[in-house]
Amino acid sequence: MRCRSFATAAAMVLLACLAGCPGHIEDPTLLGGALGMAGSDGSAAPPCVPSGATFDAGSIPPTFATVKLVLGGGGAIAPCASAPCHAVGGMAPPDNPLTLQDTPELYANMLSYVSNECGHMKLVDPGNPAQSALIMSLTGPCGVSPRMPYGCSDVACIPPDYIAALEQWIANCAPEQ
Repeated sequence: MRCRSFATAAAMVLLACLAGCPGHIEDPTLLGGALGMAGSDGSAAPPCVPSGATFDAGSIPPTFATVKLVLGGGGAIAPCASAPCHAVGGMAPPDNPLTLQDTPELYANMLSYVSNECGHMKLVDPGNPAQSALIMSLTGPCGVSPRMPYGCSDVACIPPDYIAALEQWIANCAPEQ
């Protein structure tokens, strides 16, 4: 009987530790992320409602695949996810490294990251591109962060039509698929 009580108590402690509260920025599963973060006072935030069209034929699709393409760079555009910047083990920014390599964690990293350099703004705030550090950094500067990719100018920066696609992806609640 004593072993059974101990096992029950141990199971309860384990479940309490694993339960967590979806919706917190620390929530790696992002169960509350695109569906609505809990407010700072504990109240539930309204769910994100996509705004705008997905894309017109011939335009750049506002998808997570496009986000990954932009982060990968190409041509004159430096990849964001390169060493020493935002690769795994990268150093940028020094006090709060952000990994942007195309790994299974990329989506969670982007939705949970808060940019200290950009006024403590979320990197991606689903439904709110104007309050997303990703967009602010690509059109930058943002706070003390220069325009990204670092050191870009003119043709070496992300083209406006790609930034517009990223803005629409965020406005559409930043879906992973």
